Amino acid sequence: MNLEEFEETIAKALDRIPEEFREILERENIRVLAREDVPEPFRRRHKGRLLFGVFVGVPYNRRSVFDLHLEPTRIEIYKRSFELAFRNRSEMEEQIITTVIHEIGHYFGFSESELRRRGL
Repeated sequence: MNLEEFEETIAKALDRIPEEFREILERENIRVLAREDVPEPFRRRHKGRLLFGVFVGVPYNRRSVFDLHLEPTRIEIYKRSFELAFRNRSEMEEQIITTVIHEIGHYFGFSESELRRRGL
């Protein structure tokens, strides 16, 4: 899968998000970014684990006017991790969609355990 196809799959995932949540993401200028590989700081923090994506920033339900945003709130999805984990393209696409929805869940304040309980 090339980067353009990867980005198209991410766009399909965003199409599955309910409209009210998509509107919040757009209004808050939250971007879902396709990246080739996991940056070194995230790789060190998650050593030994295959990282499909991360949410970077302050969750929507915890934001305040006092938050200092040192870097833009965003979701990053890592193409290389999917290529390492999946050979079957349809399985890869389903996991990309699940990962995008999972990371958006973090933006809206869901913990890892809450998302896992919901099958994400």
